[in-house]
Amino acid sequence: MTMFRLRSILVYLSVGFLTSPLWGQGHYLAEQPSRTSLDAYGDRLSLRLTAEGFFRNNEYASDLIADYTLPGYRLSADLGFRPDTQLPVELRVGVENIYYWGALRYPSAIAYQDVPYWSGEGGRYTRLRLRPFFQASILPVRGLAILLGMLEGGARHGLIEPIYNPELCLTADRETGLQIKYQGEYTKVDTWVDWQSFIFKGDRHPEAFVFGLTASQRLPLSAVSSLSLELQSLAHHRGGVMNQQADTVHTWLNAALGLGYERQIQLADRPLSWHTAVYGLGYKQRGEHYPVDTGWGVYAMSEVTWRRWWARLGMWYGTDYVGVLGIPFAQSLGREGRKQVHSHHPRYLSLSGSYRVIEREKYTLALSAGLWVHPHSEHRMSSYIEAYLSISPYFGLLSSGRR
Repeated sequence: MTMFRLRSILVYLSVGFLTSPLWGQGHYLAEQPSRTSLDAYGDRLSLRLTAEGFFRNNEYASDLIADYTLPGYRLSADLGFRPDTQLPVELRVGVENIYYWGALRYPSAIAYQDVPYWSGEGGRYTRLRLRPFFQASILPVRGLAILLGMLEGGARHGLIEPIYNPELCLTADRETGLQIKYQGEYTKVDTWVDWQSFIFKGDRHPEAFVFGLTASQRLPLSAVSSLSLELQSLAHHRGGVMNQQADTVHTWLNAALGLGYERQIQLADRPLSWHTAVYGLGYKQRGEHYPVDTGWGVYAMSEVTWRRWWARLGMWYGTDYVGVLGIPFAQSLGREGRKQVHSHHPRYLSLSGSYRVIEREKYTLALSAGLWVHPHSEHRMSSYIEAYLSISPYFGLLSSGRR
C-alpha cells in the first residue's frame, strides 16, 4: 500500500468525525455533516459556500424571556487549501455574516446578553456584521483532529438543552479558539476553548472564555444495540488580571453525567434509530453574578430518527439551577436576569421534531416545531415553529495532481 493510499484512508476516516454530531440534532445545516475539501481528496484548492435562510417564531411562557420572531439568514464563504504534506492539513479562510430582517441586534441567551460588554463592542451590533472566517486543522493520528480558529461547535458538540440551547446556532457567533476531537471505535471525546474576548490596557471589560468537554464511551450489547456512558460540561469565566473590580470576576460551571441506550430497528424498508438517556446535572458559581451559587437537575430524553423524520421527548426537573447557555425553561432565574429567582424548582415536559421536506446533497428544505408544557405555572405551554432552507455548494478549484 502506497503512502498516498494510506493517507487517503486516514483522511476519509477522520473527516467523518470532524463533521458529525454526537447525536442527531434536527437543526440547521451549519450543525450537520457538511462537505469539506477533505471529502474529495483530489482537491488541493476548493471553495465552500453555506447559506441558510430561516424563519422561527417563539411563543414563550417564561418569566425570563419574552416572545420573539427570528427571520433572517446565515451566510459564509471560504477558500480551502490543503498542501502536499505528510500529515493531512487544511487551511480555510473566508467571511461569514448573520442578518436579521427588521432587527438591530442579536437576541440572546442569559450569558450572551453580556457579550457586547465582555467583548468591548458595546452597542455596536448592527444589521450587517461581517466576521472573518479562519480555520486551520491537522489530523496527526487516526481518529484525532486538532482545529485552530473557527471551531466545529454549536449543536455539533451534542450538549443537552439544559446546558446548551440549539437556537444559539441562529443567534450567537460561531465559537473560535482551540478544539481537540478524538473518535475511536467505541470512544468519543470533544474538548474546546471558545475565547470570546481579550483584555488590553485601558479596556473596561473583563476577558471572557468558555471551556467545554463532551465524552462518551459506547458499550455494545449486540449488533443493533448499545449502552453509553456520557459526560458533558461547560465552564464559563469572566475576568482577568487587569480587572479592578471584584464584581467583574465570575466563573460558572455546568456539568452532566448520563447513561444512554441506543438501538437500530428495521421499520418498513428503512432503519429507525432510537436513542434514550437520563442525566444528572450540577451547577456551581464563583462570584456574585447570579442570586444562587449551587443547583442541580435531572434531564431525561428519548429521540427517534427515521427517513426524513426526527422527534424528541424530554423531561426536566431542577433545583436552583442556572444553565448559562441553556434553554430558558430550565433556569431558576426571572426576567430581571441575574437579580431575581423566579422559581427554585423549574420543570417542564417537551416534544420537538422536524421533517426534511426536500433533501439533496447541496440543499435542504425543512420544517420544525416544539412544545414545552410547564406544570404548576400560570402559563402552561410554550412553543415554536420554524422553516429553513439550507444551500451548500462546493467547488473543487485545483486538484492535487496525484493519484
